[in-house]
Amino acid sequence: MKKLILKSVLFVFFISITYHSFSQPIPVELMTGNRYATINVVVDKKFTQSSKLGFFHINTIQVDYKNKLNNDFMMEDLLYFEPVKHFRLTGGAFYGQPGFIPTVGLQYVRAGKDLFMIIAPRVNLQKNLEYDIVSIFQYNPELNEKIKLYSRLQFLNIFDSSSNIKSYQWIRLGLEIDGIQFGLAADFDEYGPHPKVQYNLGLFIRREIF
Repeated sequence: MKKLILKSVLFVFFISITYHSFSQPIPVELMTGNRYATINVVVDKKFTQSSKLGFFHINTIQVDYKNKLNNDFMMEDLLYFEPVKHFRLTGGAFYGQPGFIPTVGLQYVRAGKDLFMIIAPRVNLQKNLEYDIVSIFQYNPELNEKIKLYSRLQFLNIFDSSSNIKSYQWIRLGLEIDGIQFGLAADFDEYGPHPKVQYNLGLFIRREIF
């Protein structure tokens, strides 16, 4: 419990830094499923509108209802440089197991009125190299003047030179009304070198805070 409290404090601390650094609302999603609940934050922001430099932050807290050993906390803070439109070089820090680790990577990003897409491979710089790829596809078209469709796919694959460590596929489908997104959620998790799919089905709500 103490570790989870510490991680939650880190979560709030970095959210505060992100907000004060960029003076923009922070999108926070709460998902409650049949096995666990998650809080998820993704922030992607250039230092100025025309800048080639920016900041990328992703943070997830997972709380298992029955087994605290399955609780998880992951945080990634990256500075990026975009020498060519849509393509970025990234560097920063990853926090998870076993702690803070320096990391470098690439990102391919496209953002429009209704569509946001990012594909971000990365390598953790430690003795035994670990790799991961985060992919997010979000589509949010208007249905009428007051209501939008909200849909998002978020994928994570973590692996080393020999096998899969952890993978997940998150699906969100719902509506946006007055800036609040809500609807159905489905998580599919795979752990270890010979994974079996574990399901977490439930509901989500997402809104900008601060």
